[in-house]
Order: sequence, then structure tokens, then C-alpha cells
Amino acid sequence: MERIGILKERADRRVVVLSPAGVERLSGKATVFVQRDAGRAAGFTNEAFVAAGAQVMDREEEVITGANVLVSYDHHHLGGPLNGDKTFIGIFNFLSVPSELDLYQHQGVTAYSLDLMPRTTLAQAMDVLSSVGSISGYQAVLLAAERSLATVPMIISAGGTLRPANFLIMGAGVAGLQAIATARRLGAVVKAYDVRSTSKEEVESLGAEFIEVEGAVNDRSAGGYAVQQSEAFLQQVRERIASEAAKADVIITTARIPGRKAPTLITEDMVMGMKPGAVIVDLAAASGGNCTLTVPDCTVMRNEVTILGPTSIECSCAHSTSFLLSNNYSAFIEHYLAHREKADEDEILRSTLVVQNGELVNERVRALTAATL
Repeated sequence: MERIGILKERADRRVVVLSPAGVERLSGKATVFVQRDAGRAAGFTNEAFVAAGAQVMDREEEVITGANVLVSYDHHHLGGPLNGDKTFIGIFNFLSVPSELDLYQHQGVTAYSLDLMPRTTLAQAMDVLSSVGSISGYQAVLLAAERSLATVPMIISAGGTLRPANFLIMGAGVAGLQAIATARRLGAVVKAYDVRSTSKEEVESLGAEFIEVEGAVNDRSAGGYAVQQSEAFLQQVRERIASEAAKADVIITTARIPGRKAPTLITEDMVMGMKPGAVIVDLAAASGGNCTLTVPDCTVMRNEVTILGPTSIECSCAHSTSFLLSNNYSAFIEHYLAHREKADEDEILRSTLVVQNGELVNERVRALTAATL
């Protein structure tokens, strides 16, 4: 029977990738070891893991020694000898931080990175980026509402009528669409932009106005993700967005491109043209930011505009994020156990497998690392 180890994340992460329900789902297929208090910050007690059938171990080293499959959010094994072959499963973002490949390029080590999951129907239940994106978009709206000087919904009172806030959402992927839906539920007037014209129908179905800019490059091979655009087109976008930004109470940016710096959508000049008290929440802060003034995990004030750059906003809603991730990881582990003997023939395993027995085997990651040499 497989031996699966759940590692405790660093303090700022708070999530756990297998909940007690996930452990119970894998019962009969694997023995599960969990590092003590791995789920406490997400609201899951050690007792709950034991009741689900897991064995709680005091130290990380015990989990690593006892398990041959180690699962985490993005907790890396930082060295030290390993007793036998080990398979690491996580969200390692090797496209963005290829330098961390060195941690896994050792004999006997295999690594699957779930951020490389293909956008297919079969893989939908394992789509960790959609889970994280949904929570991120929701949390971004709440964060902006808390920091804004204006109320979000229209409020009629004895002192008069407060108009609804104007939200501008940049990027209509999972995070952007969830931000639109949340802002609309709170009563905001919402406009949204995405480089993919195919997003228009989804944006409008949520009650937002879609901002159209002609001339975008679409790439069907990108699997539904945004692709790099020309600087001329991005300048067109900035000119259109500048007029919209001046009217916005809140801007939420979500535009990211795997393996590349986030595109610049909000310039310093745009910020200077915004109204005092406006808020920008930049969800692309970890990959360079969509706003030129964004500083990761810091609050920047410019022209009385608040610019927030959270890099792990999904972890502020750790229980709900862990619930979703646990379902994703459980589904992937079940698929892995069923198909690992023929991994080369399976699209899901082939796409997410980055390192096999210490050797870099993923074509997307290999192409990126070759380009950076």
C-alpha cells in the first residue's frame, strides 16, 4: 500500500492540501502520515486527522522517512538524505521559479507540479489553479471593500443616497470572474477587460460590462491561458484603461502569463489620474505585478491611492481553500495510483511530471530553462 506524507506548510501559507475528509477518501488505497499541526491553521485538528485514519507524526523528518509520496502546497524539501525513492506532489511553479528545480534533481526523486495541469474535462477535478483562483478573486473584492473609502452597494439613508462603487476587473480568468461575481453580489457597478475576446460572454453573463480592445493575439495551443502580446497592443490597452481607471473606485488586476513576467496594465501615470481613496488589488504581484507601483506583500500609497500586492491571498481563507485543494489533490492521487505504471501514455501525468528519478523531463519547463541559459 502507498505511504503518503502530508507536510506542514510555512507559517504564511496556513493551508493543508489534504483535509481529514481527503485522508478518509484515500483510505484503503494508502497509509497517510501527517505532520503534527499541519492542518491546525486551516481549522483541522490533529484529532480529526487521527479519526480519519491518518497517523500524526511530530517532526517533518519522520513524515519524510515514513512516506514515499510527499504532498504539500509549495513546501520544498530543502536537502538532507532521503531513505529510498521519493515522489513529491505540489504546486511548485517551476515555470516562474526554475531555480528551485535543483532541489529535486537528485537520484531517486520524482516531482509532479499541479500548476501544469492540462485544461481538459478529465483533469477538471484536479485543477488546483482554478480552486486557488476562485478564492483569490473572492478575497480580493473583500480586501478592496475593506480598504476603500466608499461603500460598495448603493445605500439610501436619511442623509441621502450613496451611489454603488465602480469596480474595474483586469483579467477574466477564474480569479477575475469570481471577483466580478462577488463585486456584483455586493452591489458594485463592474467593468472588466481581458485580452481574450472569448471572455466577453462570460463577463456579461455575470452582469458586468466588457471592455473591448481590438488586435489581441490568441493562441489555441495555450490551453485557455493568456499569451504574450505585442507592446503596441498593450499600449492600446493602457490608453483605453487609463480613462476607465480614472472613474474606478476599485481596480483588481489578475493578468498572469505562465513562465513570464506579468504584463504591465496600470502605469504610474494612470495611478496619478485616479481619484483619491481608490484601491488597487494586484493579484499578479508574485510575478512582477500588473501595476508598476506594486510591491509584493506591501501596501503602497501614491496620490492617495492604495495599492495592495498580496502574494498568497488565498491563504487568508485557509479552511475553504484547503477544502477545495483537498478534493483536487485526492483526485490527482487517485489518478496517479491508477495510471502511474503507464505515465507516458497519460496526458495528466505526462503534463504535470517535471522531474523523474532526478532528471528534468517536462518539455514546457525544459524549454523555459533552456531559454534562460
